[in-house]
Amino acid sequence: MKFKSPTYEEYQKATKFARFNYKYKLIFFILTWLCFLFVCYYMVVNGEAIARNPLIYGADKMNVQCHCYSPTQDFFVNSTSIYFSDISQINFSNINLIKE
Repeated sequence: MKFKSPTYEEYQKATKFARFNYKYKLIFFILTWLCFLFVCYYMVVNGEAIARNPLIYGADKMNVQCHCYSPTQDFFVNSTSIYFSDISQINFSNINLIKE
C-alpha cells in the first residue's frame, strides 16, 4: 500500500487534531525514539550501579553524605555504604535494603 498525501481540500476538511498530527507526527516520533535511545544508553552505562543500590549511587553521583537521625534510630548514607543503628525499627514496606 502506497502512501498518498492528502489534497488541500482533504487537509482543510480534517479536524484540528488530524492537521496537527499530520504536521508534527514525524518530529514527535523522532524525539520519542531519541529519548528511548538515551534511556537505553543510560541504563547500559549505569545500570549495574543503579541496580545495586540507588541510595549509594545517588550519594556517589551528587558527592553528598546523608545523616538522618531521630531519638530511636540513626540512618547514614554516603558514596560507599549504608548504616542503620537499629534495623528492627525500619519499615521495609517503604525501603528496599540490599545487604552485600
